[in-house]
Formats: sequence, C-alpha cells, structure tokens
Amino acid sequence: MTMETNTEKIEPKKVMSRSRKKLIFYILVMAYPIIQFSIFYIGVNINSILLAFKEYDFEGKGYAWIGFKQFSDCITLIKTDAVFRYAFKNSFITYLVSAVVSSLLALFFSFYIYKKKAGSTFFRIMLFVPSIISPLVLAIMFNNMAEDALPRYVLSVFGAEIQPLLSGKSAFAVLNFYRIWVGFGTSILIYNGSMAAIDVSVTEAAKLDGATGLREFIYIIFPLIYSTFVTFFIVGLAALFTEQMNLYSFYGTQANISLYTIGYYLYEKTASASITEYPLLSAFGLMLTLVTVPVVFAVKWLMRKIGPSVN
Repeated sequence: MTMETNTEKIEPKKVMSRSRKKLIFYILVMAYPIIQFSIFYIGVNINSILLAFKEYDFEGKGYAWIGFKQFSDCITLIKTDAVFRYAFKNSFITYLVSAVVSSLLALFFSFYIYKKKAGSTFFRIMLFVPSIISPLVLAIMFNNMAEDALPRYVLSVFGAEIQPLLSGKSAFAVLNFYRIWVGFGTSILIYNGSMAAIDVSVTEAAKLDGATGLREFIYIIFPLIYSTFVTFFIVGLAALFTEQMNLYSFYGTQANISLYTIGYYLYEKTASASITEYPLLSAFGLMLTLVTVPVVFAVKWLMRKIGPSVN
C-alpha cells in the first residue's frame, strides 16, 4: 500500500516536469522567429506608416510630424512625373498578361498533365525546372541567350540581323514572356495538385455520360478547382503595385524608363533616396496600399459570387 501511494505521488511530478521541459523547448524554438517577425515585419511596417506623416527636420536632426502634407506631395508627383505614368501603365499590362495569358496556359498544361497525355512527364519536368534553379542564375542564363546567343543563331542560320532581345523594342514583351515562364512551375504544381485531389469517380461518371475533354474541364474540373484559381488571381492583384517584372535581375538600377513598373519605380527611388525622401516614399506606399486593399476584397467577393457552383 505504501509503495502504491508513493508511486501515485511521484508520477504527477514527473508528468509536470516533462510538460514544463516541453514548454521551455517550444518557447526557445519559437522565440527567435517571433522576435525576427516582430522587429523586421511588424516594427518596420509600423515605422513606415508613421513615417508617412513626418518630414525630416534639419534643425532638430530628426523626423517631425507634419500631418498629411506628404500625401498631397504624392498626388502632385503622380500628376507631374512622366516615369510614374510609364510605371502605372506597365504594371497593369503585366498584371493582365499574368491574369489572362499565364493563367490560361497554366490551366491548359495542368489539365494536360493531369490527363497523362503524351509527353506530360516531359512538360512537368521542363516547366518546373525554372522553379528549382536560383533566380539570379536563371536570369543570367536567359540574359546571355536573349542578348547574345539568339541573335548569333539567327544571323548564322537565316542570315538576318536582329537586335538583342532585352535591349531593343521587344524588351517589354520578352520580360513578360520570362515572367510567365519562370512562374509556370509553381502554378502548374498547385493546379495539378488540386486536380489530382478530385475524386476519380466524378471524372469516370463524366466519361460514361460521353463528356469530351473540353466539356470535362469546363463543367467538372474548373468548378472544382475554382477556389485555387481565385487564390492565384487575388494574389496577383494584391501584388499589382509591388511586381517589378524581374527588372532588377536584368538591369540592376539602370532599366530603361519605358520598362518601369510601380514596384521597380518604388524600389529604384528607395535605393537612391536620402533621409529627407523616405517620408514621401512611405506615404506613396501607404496610398497604394489603401487603394489596393478594398479593390482586392471587392474582386474576391465578386469572383466568389459569380463563380461556378459545385453543388
């Protein structure tokens, strides 16, 4: 009886000791990423928001509150800066190309791979390769091909001279092609995963009813993966004013003005800004956020409202 009583007293202590050790281990593991997130994301963003309402005071050698003056300066800058007009137009074109062309091609290839048609394994590998190579290495390889290898090949085979693709008039189209190509891997992987999760009995029933491949995709596959499609569409829309179209990878800070996007415009301005210009850039970023957020939520609600039903 005495031994049983001692065991009953010791076991709860052991359990509490183990639980305490697990808790300490969990805290130690999670503390570092939480601190990093708090400082470099939450702290930086809060400071950026506050900076939009300040200006640099040379007499006080610090930032002082000035209210909404930076926002009025932003509006003036948008109206007068020709570079911003290029950036605004290019950002929308880039997004539309991604939302329409890239999405349709990704859906087509994903469905082709899902149906295990001829060459589907080859397409799976080739389209996913850019996603596993370093973006910088991939950009260097593509730059060498577009600027040197391809013009040389055309000259030697066809006897015709063409401008380097990233230096001539075709640069914007080539950059959009590159962006679609390098983004295919992730899109196809996720779309294909969504299609693979569809119950086989659903597609088999469609075959028995005589549905063609196109009708199967339109009336069965697409409605069942529509939520994935909406996610891609919304994520792309949310990045409308931050997408820089890989311009820095190819040109550094020396890209031609006609190629600017808003994301690259802000990056280039921030990279060369002085302490007096940071508040204006912060106000600029905050204004774009205030425009983007309600648009994103409105489009998301609309797409879910008018999207295909799976009931």
